[in-house]
Amino acid sequence: MNTTELKMKYMALLFLFGIFSFPGCSIHNESAISKPELTSGEWHFKGHLGNYIDTIAFHRILDKKSWDAIYPETEEAFKLKEDDKNYPKNGQWRGEFWGKYILSAIAAAKYYHSEELKSRIALAVKGLLQYQDENGYLGTYKHSEFVVGDNWNVWSQKYTLWGLLEAYNLLNDKEILIAAVKFTDHLISEVGPGKVNIIETGNFYGMPSTSILYPIVKLYIATGEEKYLDYAKYIVKQWSEHPEGLPDILIKGLKGNPVNTWFLKVDSYKWAKGYEFTSCVEGLAELYKVTGNKNYFIAAKNIHKALVKYERTPVGSVSFNDKFVGSAGLINTVSEICDVVYWNRLSYQLFSLTGDNKYIEETERSLYNSLLCAFNKDGNWGLRRLRTSHIHVPATNHFLMHHQCCTDNLPRGLFQAARIVLMKKSENEIYLSLFNAGEGFINVNNEKVIFKTTGDFLDDSKVKITVASNNPVYFYLKIRMPLWSNETTIKINGEQVSGKIENNYMNIGREWKNGDEIEVSFDIQPRWETFNPALFDSQFHNIDFYNNVWANIKYFASTNQVLNERYGNSFVLNKTDALPQQKAITFFYGPLALSRDIRITKNNIFSSVTKPTNKDVVSIKAIKPPGSMWKLYELSIGDKQTLRFCDFSSAGNTWDENSLFNTWCLVE
Repeated sequence: MNTTELKMKYMALLFLFGIFSFPGCSIHNESAISKPELTSGEWHFKGHLGNYIDTIAFHRILDKKSWDAIYPETEEAFKLKEDDKNYPKNGQWRGEFWGKYILSAIAAAKYYHSEELKSRIALAVKGLLQYQDENGYLGTYKHSEFVVGDNWNVWSQKYTLWGLLEAYNLLNDKEILIAAVKFTDHLISEVGPGKVNIIETGNFYGMPSTSILYPIVKLYIATGEEKYLDYAKYIVKQWSEHPEGLPDILIKGLKGNPVNTWFLKVDSYKWAKGYEFTSCVEGLAELYKVTGNKNYFIAAKNIHKALVKYERTPVGSVSFNDKFVGSAGLINTVSEICDVVYWNRLSYQLFSLTGDNKYIEETERSLYNSLLCAFNKDGNWGLRRLRTSHIHVPATNHFLMHHQCCTDNLPRGLFQAARIVLMKKSENEIYLSLFNAGEGFINVNNEKVIFKTTGDFLDDSKVKITVASNNPVYFYLKIRMPLWSNETTIKINGEQVSGKIENNYMNIGREWKNGDEIEVSFDIQPRWETFNPALFDSQFHNIDFYNNVWANIKYFASTNQVLNERYGNSFVLNKTDALPQQKAITFFYGPLALSRDIRITKNNIFSSVTKPTNKDVVSIKAIKPPGSMWKLYELSIGDKQTLRFCDFSSAGNTWDENSLFNTWCLVE
């Protein structure tokens, strides 16, 4: 039996034996949560997306041999404490990897219902806690007080705290919560009111440090201790108290202005750093849940709206090389995968509070494009920078042989997507939001209701959803009507039904019985989105990205020689690789962005096209793809133009010149 067969057998056993028996996670202090929200059911993806997730999970987390190579480095960093070896000049960020890796492992344990992985996580936490000092400090800096200046001390502690809290929720081990409390109390003794102000720690106007807001709120929820709620509010207040007036997230967020206009500099450690900023906003939304302060909620929604308009690219990535600079107005972007993962986290947060389809549209766009291309086919390494043309930029390891921020974050981002498929607003109000093949369940009035989706909506323009339960149960099922479908129709047991549509969800209330079948049919037609730089020119920094920034971007070699041999010793973005900043269009089919790739077309992938005069002249035909691709289409766009496109996630997936690709079609 080969590796792939072993992997798939392992996945099947995990899911088969775990889905009905895995114990839930408990929250110590549920009364601390004041705002109602949608809560997630269980879901396990199948089909192409499911295989992609399973492959990554197996090779990065589930396989014991891989774990034994990858995990120990993260724990050893706490033993060696080398992040401040250049003290007091600067500090580094080895300390983030324990938390990032263990958070992905915890998400995997929940997704696969793996008791074996839970046991590994328990041992990992026990191993880490042996390095906790009597005063509560647990970190990778020998000088815990080294927090001001060029360092990532508090940022790294954020991930340690977050990992401990998620481990506590998974394992229900109060000793872990006690350790998290001691850890946080020590941090507050050094960074907080009357001590070093948190906004003055680290880089980027304190954003990496203050993004600890989210786990601080989670600690308050777990303990009910008001001092942690006070500390969370202190962090928010601190955003307005930096000497340079930034990041000022709450006040500026309430105004709703483009984020790039807040930050006037792009020199080192002065720009709007992508996922550090977004993580702060996620924390703000979490704080709203426990306080009811509507300003927190309004600011988070305003910022999300501004990022959609000014930073999000057609493929669902955000930022330019980890900077919020008005990326939506740049035809050439290089986007950090971490930024996409945290963008989806923010979208999830806001959907859980609103039930508004616009947040699912963003999540789905990112999932089927940016996240689905972020790892290699072997499932063991990820991208550092995602591009919309030419060649993606593979990650280089950071300090540790098997770790890099995007590579460690991406698995958790994929498991996050499973949480949005089935959600519950009340005991009898269920949301069904994605249509990928898969299976899961949610409890309705103490009755377990199982949903199974079969079919490929991209190939067949429909899916079948089977409902299973031991007893009949009445509930309202809200089925999403995606914006990429011109018309969505629903049949139950062969009979077409209709219901009230709100926020692009059709609401169907009935008594559901075991074996009920739902057929959801879509009218999917090719469409396009237009890039017009003239619409954005006044919103961006006055930067020549081609001569100054673009031509100077160089990604240096790994210290991992295996990665160097596979992906090259360094990577330079050449000026000649930049597309001209002019009108262009990107074609879509369903949620998929479409790209040209030299492997599938004899035409010049960078040649310009005549923009279709209207949608009626455009038609699409699916073609059997080569083994290296998922979807392949032939698109007729009028004026005797016929072009071949593949799905964006397949384009450029060799990460070298053998799959040169282009997503934007320049318009003649």
